[in-house]
Amino acid sequence: MAVTLAAGAALVTPATAETPAAGAAHEPRWEISLAGSLPDGAWLKSVTSAGRSAWAVGSESIYEGTADGVVLRWDGRRWRQDRDPALPPVHYWNSVDASSAHDVWAYGWNDDGEYVVRHDGRRWRQVPPPELPGGENHGAAEVAAGSHRVWLAGREWLSTYAHGSWTSEKLPRGVDVIDVDSRSSRSAWAVGGFWHVGEESRPLVMRWQDGAWTETAAPDDPDLRLTDVHVASDRSVWAAGRVPAADGEGFAEPRVYHWNGRTWRDVTGPVAGLFAESVTGDGRGGIWLSGDPYGWAGPPVFWHYDGHRWTRHEGAAVTAGETQAHEVSDLAPGTWGGGPWAVGSYAHVEGTTAYQHELIERLGRR
Repeated sequence: MAVTLAAGAALVTPATAETPAAGAAHEPRWEISLAGSLPDGAWLKSVTSAGRSAWAVGSESIYEGTADGVVLRWDGRRWRQDRDPALPPVHYWNSVDASSAHDVWAYGWNDDGEYVVRHDGRRWRQVPPPELPGGENHGAAEVAAGSHRVWLAGREWLSTYAHGSWTSEKLPRGVDVIDVDSRSSRSAWAVGGFWHVGEESRPLVMRWQDGAWTETAAPDDPDLRLTDVHVASDRSVWAAGRVPAADGEGFAEPRVYHWNGRTWRDVTGPVAGLFAESVTGDGRGGIWLSGDPYGWAGPPVFWHYDGHRWTRHEGAAVTAGETQAHEVSDLAPGTWGGGPWAVGSYAHVEGTTAYQHELIERLGRR
């Protein structure tokens, strides 16, 4: 996919917290695992990991103006495109999540409808999607996998799959669910916001337990739009989002909140310089945060929070030719032999035109 660049597009450099010194031998680095191997227009939307394996999904452009869904798998050594004939020919794979290496779920769609697939450790098979009234669908939905249960959240619907069948719940008007996450079959969390003409906006947090979704306490900031959630446990939930710029004119400001089982606490601290789009655990009680950095130029930006202090990290930039706009769409915990995974895209620039390509990065070990 080609994008014409605006004249003078440049990176806005934010104020930062501690930044690891370049070349410090003891510091892990974000390293490129895959970039530019798919056709022009490729973009990865979601990543998940389990055991030694990881999966990434998105789309690639084979013909002008036509997108084809793509599924990639990390086998412990390299990324390979999964060409299992059981995978339906979707335009976009929007989300993937795994409860184990033998229970991986993905959601995609094309002009004909939506598709749900499950990988059992050996092969993919299609699972009939929820039948919604009036032929509706979930749109660009997110999937969360818990052992023996799966949740699908998108547009105006929340659907749950268990024991071979779906149950679906239509959301109230004005409610917009952006992300869903779970760590067990007994509980899931979803975040988003409420916006409706003539009514006060608010952030939205919903929790699935005892077989039903209920709206629960949310951070106390009516301007907050929550965009991602990571569930470490029901007593430790992380949510990221953004609020309008303080001056009402600049870039939206990121926000990060933590639920400790009783209340939400704003832990944003010095985090700045990006649209917060994804958060995941670091395996030690902390989190990694990333998204779309302000402006066109520069490498990906990652923020790490160890529970006490934020540290800003720069990811690896693709160096072949002129590249810009390195964006991270999703993060996932690390697999054996390495740290967290990050997927997204970057732009290869030729003259005044930028061509989009897929990007996968991984944090190396100390």
